[in-house]
Amino acid sequence: MFSSLPLPEILINSDDYHRVMLLAERSFNAMPYVSAYLERELKRADICDPWHKAGVSMGQRVMFRLDGEPRMRLGTLSYPNRPFGERGNVPILGPVGAALIGMHRNSSIEWLDEGRNRTLTVVDYGW
Repeated sequence: MFSSLPLPEILINSDDYHRVMLLAERSFNAMPYVSAYLERELKRADICDPWHKAGVSMGQRVMFRLDGEPRMRLGTLSYPNRPFGERGNVPILGPVGAALIGMHRNSSIEWLDEGRNRTLTVVDYGW
């Protein structure tokens, strides 16, 4: 199935780029689909210096909408070493976290998740 939306531009700071790429490479055997998705996103991303403003970054709170639902969600993009199930964490090694990295306000991305076409739209982030 092909996405009906073009891939959005993403901007990732160099610190996040290197750390998340290492995670993607190390998680390949356990999570090949998420690992491949993250690597694709990182390879197509524009990279900026750590002190420049980027898209959604690790540790930032982000407000987003899934699949056109009216309800908005709020979470923090997190590394996998955060306590499992900690309220508000959006793990980077999950499909939603992998979709969020580097995204800008009002941008949307589609991906295939277990045979289901999903859409994520970033509403706001970085506070």
